[in-house]
Amino acid sequence: MWKRLFRNVDWFLVLIPLLLTCIGILFIYSTGITATGENSGKYLRQLIWVGISLFVFLVILWVDYYRWVELSSYFYILGILLLILTLLVGKNIRGSRSWFGVGGLGIQASEVMKIFYILFLAKYLANAPVIEKRVQVFLVSSLIALFPIGLILLQPDLGTSLVYILIFLAMGYVGMVDTRFIRYLLIVGLVGSVVILLIALYKYYLEVGNPPLPLIDMLIDFKTLFSIALALLLYSLFTAIIDFFNPVDWIKKILPFSIFSGMGFLMAAAAVKVLKSYQWKRILVMINPEFDKAGAGYNVIQSRIAIGSGGLFGKGLFRGTQNQLGFLPEKDTDFIFSIICEELGLVGALLVLGLFFLYFSYMFAIIKEAKDKEGTLVTIGIFTMFASHVIINTGMALGILPATGLPLPFISYGGSAYLAFAMGSALLINIHSRRFVH
Repeated sequence: MWKRLFRNVDWFLVLIPLLLTCIGILFIYSTGITATGENSGKYLRQLIWVGISLFVFLVILWVDYYRWVELSSYFYILGILLLILTLLVGKNIRGSRSWFGVGGLGIQASEVMKIFYILFLAKYLANAPVIEKRVQVFLVSSLIALFPIGLILLQPDLGTSLVYILIFLAMGYVGMVDTRFIRYLLIVGLVGSVVILLIALYKYYLEVGNPPLPLIDMLIDFKTLFSIALALLLYSLFTAIIDFFNPVDWIKKILPFSIFSGMGFLMAAAAVKVLKSYQWKRILVMINPEFDKAGAGYNVIQSRIAIGSGGLFGKGLFRGTQNQLGFLPEKDTDFIFSIICEELGLVGALLVLGLFFLYFSYMFAIIKEAKDKEGTLVTIGIFTMFASHVIINTGMALGILPATGLPLPFISYGGSAYLAFAMGSALLINIHSRRFVH
């Protein structure tokens, strides 16, 4: 069986994750070097996770991906239970309860749950009812997404929950016969994001020493935003009822606008209520890191210094000053891309990004070649998972996106994340190598 399986494998699907893993181990070792020349040893713990992930990788390859999709409901339930367990007994690290310990190893259930979530959502969408039940399909798919997203937001972990949302949007757009609901969600997200960004700009206006504006203060209050949302949604409900009994053209034209605007303001109201001050500061830092040099802006400023100082060819492996002198926090996780830029320069950064883009091109090829809906949907989910991590992590390092704590696939330190990426990689190979079977 292994011979038949490996005969159909495109070895670039193995080689690219392997090269990225080697780069990751190398730079986790580099970030572990202290000013005294000793090493923290994190690279050794990462190697343990690589070994565990390799075993899981081979198990996933051994079993036909169709079987994994069939069993996904059990894995999904297991993942939900692990997320609940994390909330109950997890470790509170920097205000977030995202981890729990097993045998000396920290487990982040939300990372592995991404794979269970992708498989289960693919199973449902591939076997969903026909277009006559399009509302049912959208609602059930949304519930599949909302359970893990809600539990992850309670930790709270906004970055990881964002990845789940993006996976849902991508898989839903391809998997649903009627994609209008996904397009509606995108419009709602756009309206809400614009309102949130405007609130952030006003907060920045205040942070730099300008006097408050009473009218704006009233408008961005939670009660005001919620009242606007409620008024728009109630208006939408009443006009929909009127249109049902007595159809009017102008109502049909204005109804979508009122619904989307109402839900967008509801999203903004939720952000005002839920987001903590440090999370708002991360958004403000995206606008201008200099306003809080010693606080929220410190990481971004040091990251930009590391990237800029690397130049074309870098300062040399293990010779980065931002790295070795400890100026850059979270340098083995959130900002490991900055260390790569500092020590290997633009050439090293382009090498890493080139490997990711090459990997993404192979994923697109798998999507085109997949003969079944399950394989297509699983590949789209895995692609979205990888792409969102790469874009957000590198965006954080450059300071053009808020710091959300998302790791760079196969490179950042973190066992649970590495395991999830290895599982995703194994599923890609599984789907590609069995493209002549299904």
